[in-house]
Amino acid sequence: MKICVVVPSEKYLDQAGPRIRYMRITASLAEAGHSLTLLPIENFKTIDHDVYLLSKCFDANALVVARKVAASGKVVGVDLFDDYFSDLQDSRFQRLRGWLIGCLACADFVLCSTPVMRRVAEQYAPSLPVYIMNDPFDRYDTRTLRQNLAKKHATLWANGVLNVAWYGMGDNPYFPVGLADLAAFSGELADMQGRGFDVRLDILTNSRAMTGDALAALSVIPVPYEIHEWNEAEEQKLLARTQVVFLPVSAQNFSVAKSLNRAVTALCSGNQVLSAGFPLYKPFSDFIYRDASSIVNDLKAGRPRLRTETLKSLDLVLRAHADPAVEARGLTSFLETIISGKTVQSVLSQPWGALIHGVESSASAHKFAKRMQALSIASPLTSLELNFDLRFDWNEQRTGLDLLVSEAACDLLAPRAAAKAVPYGKIIDFEFRKIGQDDVPSLACEGRELADCGSPAGKLAAYSSVMSAILHVMEELFPGIPCIVSESWRLPWPVSSQNARTPQGAN
Repeated sequence: MKICVVVPSEKYLDQAGPRIRYMRITASLAEAGHSLTLLPIENFKTIDHDVYLLSKCFDANALVVARKVAASGKVVGVDLFDDYFSDLQDSRFQRLRGWLIGCLACADFVLCSTPVMRRVAEQYAPSLPVYIMNDPFDRYDTRTLRQNLAKKHATLWANGVLNVAWYGMGDNPYFPVGLADLAAFSGELADMQGRGFDVRLDILTNSRAMTGDALAALSVIPVPYEIHEWNEAEEQKLLARTQVVFLPVSAQNFSVAKSLNRAVTALCSGNQVLSAGFPLYKPFSDFIYRDASSIVNDLKAGRPRLRTETLKSLDLVLRAHADPAVEARGLTSFLETIISGKTVQSVLSQPWGALIHGVESSASAHKFAKRMQALSIASPLTSLELNFDLRFDWNEQRTGLDLLVSEAACDLLAPRAAAKAVPYGKIIDFEFRKIGQDDVPSLACEGRELADCGSPAGKLAAYSSVMSAILHVMEELFPGIPCIVSESWRLPWPVSSQNARTPQGAN
């Protein structure tokens, strides 16, 4: 089996996420005769894998890929990480909810890393198979772990310094997480003080998170600390010299959907784990401390929860929740079931779909659609001036839309409409023919004055009417060609025109 994970960019490959989520299972997949490739979406060209998995590609290009792969008869999946979807009342994420609806309309399965995200997926697509693949560990063997534990405990007693670590992504553009959680729960560290050890905290995080406000908020931390920029090598060094990792978790939807990865990494490096707040790491509860004083007391007694005598128990829970070989086998077994149950044959033709440009689309989306042999269509809301295949624009009577069809696309028109298309002239490089409202009554559309008033509120008021009319006309005049809306504007929902699913509980 050949698996292709489509990721948002080349730069994304340098982040910890794809390394943790996918690269750690590649060796186990290869041993079983399978392969996994990480492909930046801008490099997507041919369909030569068995399974395509969309990972954090929250744009119209991902919808184009999903539609084209589905039309080719191959398997399409969506890997859901962060919960930007469950709160249907949060207007900030309407665009992302629309993106998810569009993807799931042609997906064969959903992949996620937690039961919480499985419930989110089922909210949107209750009939789709959902598989939970845990984030696997990287470096782990009991002999090395035993040595690390002995070294950490000896160092602690030799210098009396209890080294505590916090590491990870320190911010999010939408939610107070990371450093905000560290500051909010830092009072837990106060219970480590005055118990015979000199407590010190080291913080590793991304540079973007280290704003003036974030650093000022950390002033409440009751123990001495240093903060440095994260990278993988520094994380390994930090975990090698610390005895405790502090992992506070707030109870907001975004946080409770996170994976077990950070606790797994901490335990595999021989660190005790203190987790305040939401019990995210419950599967490892036998090794997770919920109060700081207990860690100090157990370390002083020489019986911390993670010690030589408990390694067999740790091994069992790691094998159940973080073993790359187990996760690879589970994933391929699940995907083989999906592949064997897929009966849809390839219906790929040229063009196989169409991309409609909304208020805030992009030239790159246009170019990508053309490269994927899809039609590129201008709505009257877009400001882009490109070589579109079709153009919808307001008619002179201000009662609706005119449809301009390039000569090359006229062959795709329904016969009755093609017969009524009249020559219009050249726009940029293409010759066009025109179809008006008199010939196609469904081109009637209200909202020109609102759309042209220059106000975002006006455009928003007209948006539904305009896009609904365009989608209806496309279904009528270009039957069998599914449509996707390219939209970066945060307000509308860029849903696919066909087979869109409404999340359960939506109004």
